[in-house]
Amino acid sequence: MANSGKFESLALLLASGSSIKNAAVQLGIGSRTAYRIASSDKMKTRVASIRTEIASSTVGELTLGASEAASTLRELLGASNAPAVRLNSAKAILASLSSISELGELRARIDQLEAKSCQV
Repeated sequence: MANSGKFESLALLLASGSSIKNAAVQLGIGSRTAYRIASSDKMKTRVASIRTEIASSTVGELTLGASEAASTLRELLGASNAPAVRLNSAKAILASLSSISELGELRARIDQLEAKSCQV
């Protein structure tokens, strides 16, 4: 596949979950050609890179929404809300806090291990 645009298009389709056969049809290339290219290290690396970019972007979007979600949950704790609403909000906050705390601790441990490995 001499056309780098088609290479990139194939990588995008594969990273997005398309089958090799369907991607080949969409791009107007032979399925044998698509399978050969898809099995190359260069394509595997590019697909993995695109998936990483997609995941990173998704995490960024979720992070932006997390602040608003936390504010909403805090508002629902207010005395003006029904006890069931306040209870559910409190449960959601406590459940989230536990997993977020664990992730923070794991991140700190990983950072420490990486720092130690750089010193070796």
